[in-house]
Amino acid sequence: MIMANTVENESMMLDSKELYFLASLLETDRLLGVDDPFRDFLIDTDLGEWEDVRKSLISKGYLIINDNEEGWGMPLHLSSSLKTACNAEKACWLKFRTATETIEQFMHITDERIVNMERSNREPSLHRIDEISEVCNASGMVAGKIQWNKQTPDKLPALMLSKRQFEEVASHSDELDVEQILSELSNVPDDQEAIMALAKCLKTCLSQGDLRFYAWNGSKWDTQSARFLINHHMNWLIRTSTKEDEDWLIATPTPMERFLEILQTWFHVTPGSRHPDSAGVVS
Repeated sequence: MIMANTVENESMMLDSKELYFLASLLETDRLLGVDDPFRDFLIDTDLGEWEDVRKSLISKGYLIINDNEEGWGMPLHLSSSLKTACNAEKACWLKFRTATETIEQFMHITDERIVNMERSNREPSLHRIDEISEVCNASGMVAGKIQWNKQTPDKLPALMLSKRQFEEVASHSDELDVEQILSELSNVPDDQEAIMALAKCLKTCLSQGDLRFYAWNGSKWDTQSARFLINHHMNWLIRTSTKEDEDWLIATPTPMERFLEILQTWFHVTPGSRHPDSAGVVS
């Protein structure tokens, strides 16, 4: 394999077919494996003719063919990013929406750096690839991107709700006013100030979405998930039941400092060890 002597750190654009093709050249099992969260992130698409993919990569300068057609190479920064993505034992999937856009990205995490792949809204199979050289910067980047605010008070309690009831109310929040939302949730025997804050957040939401953390334990991927709901005044971190016979949801007011602490803890956790859940408690 010939590696072009290039050290550019500019963003790269690759579609799913091209990622698969390059992963096969690097002979990595991770991207081509059956049970991998990054495969789920990539659009499931017919690979089509490999020759067309090969020509596309050559035209973009991401695949370099030797004059005798026997050797190949790719820019060093691309090769380095793909190897990190294919071999990282920690990852974070993030999808959220604001009033104007929906963003989805997948972060491959090592102790030294993070490779971030963000899906294009216009072409869902296309991904922009960037590197974050300092892992400590990743938590601030995530918090800023999803508009986590600095106003959330830490005096309000967490709320225990019915998952089904909350999702029903949330799905119709655009049609309801704050008083109607509050009425739907008021049968919960919890702190009424916190219930009011949650109702207002549902109605005046700036950003909402999902976070999913992955860590390879040596035989499979451990997963922790959380949802979030944000307006100008409150950040709510939400955990829900995942079993069909359970119906619970815990919504926790989460100040910026606490959220950054949770992300930092996760990004630096050792693969194969116990992992913090979405509330920052090791389980």
